[in-house]
Amino acid sequence: MKKISDFEFQITSVSVGDDSSSLNMEADLDKYGKTYISLTLKVGTADGNTGSYSGGARTITASGELIRASLQGIWKREGALVHLKGLDNASNGDLNFGESTLDLIKKTCAGSVYEAWS
Repeated sequence: MKKISDFEFQITSVSVGDDSSSLNMEADLDKYGKTYISLTLKVGTADGNTGSYSGGARTITASGELIRASLQGIWKREGALVHLKGLDNASNGDLNFGESTLDLIKKTCAGSVYEAWS
């Protein structure tokens, strides 16, 4: 897979529920410009250490193009870190694979995004 970009999002807010948590994040990505993401992590096991996620992204490129994307994937928690792997379907036709790690103490999400079909 061809790498599009490395990234480090800042988590700007967290909301918690009985069996899910929602996070809002923002970052600047090379290809996509200013990027905003909202994710909901749903617990999938009794111990609360794995599950699935879904969410959305909005980006504004340097030329002013607005791109929307749906996000979906799986996660696994190890202490204060949550590892994510997922697929993104963007309104401009891009289909991407991403893997990242949420640091719940530092309030960051760092990782990489790749072209899914390169």
